[in-house]
Amino acid sequence: LLQRAIDNKLIDQEARRRGIDVDDAALNKRTVELLSSSEDQDASSAEAVLPADTVAEWSRELRRRMVHRKVVQEEVVDKIRITPAEMRAYYDKHRDAFYRPERVKVRHIAVGSRSLYNRVMGLLDRHHDFVELVHQYSITPDRNNDGELGYVERGVLPVEFDKAIFKMTRIGSVTPANDPVQTQMGFHIFRLEGREPEGQLSFRDALPEIRQRLLAEKEPIAYQHWLESLHQKATIVIDDALLSAE
Repeated sequence: LLQRAIDNKLIDQEARRRGIDVDDAALNKRTVELLSSSEDQDASSAEAVLPADTVAEWSRELRRRMVHRKVVQEEVVDKIRITPAEMRAYYDKHRDAFYRPERVKVRHIAVGSRSLYNRVMGLLDRHHDFVELVHQYSITPDRNNDGELGYVERGVLPVEFDKAIFKMTRIGSVTPANDPVQTQMGFHIFRLEGREPEGQLSFRDALPEIRQRLLAEKEPIAYQHWLESLHQKATIVIDDALLSAE
């Protein structure tokens, strides 16, 4: 705990030395994201009952974490170098990791009743914009991402979803109105955005993922070296008597 406190203080000082900060607009945006996320669904109600000084402290700590991430990004991550030879060697050694099953990319609208389902399907038949209908009618968290579910493989989504979305073949097509996808949540409508066949990713297509994997391997080591350099340049005094008293 003491070591972590020292590390945090050193990063605070490095941020000030380099003039790295987070403005109020970025802080407010991140706060809204956290309060509206499904993972933090009770945060907004908690904020309403927490004392003002506690909310202010939470906000200060959030800003500090954002500043730290920005410092580490600029001083560690952005300085990691990955050569073409390293990426090629990684691909050759981990070819199995870049074999992809069939995938489809879809958008999603979920509504709570059959009457709403019929209304939305009718609007789609009249060429209303799918994304606008997502924001107007959908009741699931992916509405915050325009209903985008990204590329998915079989078995990732519920069985009812798989049966519907893997039947679609034409990009831009929507699940048929006369064969609704229904779960305990309600009724679901999908639009096919893309399709990728099963097969081995080429080295070129795999490059973004290879780079991310190598970054994930190198970042902890680079971070530790950077942190050690901060320790070496700093004068750190620990008051053992005060620490024991606390």
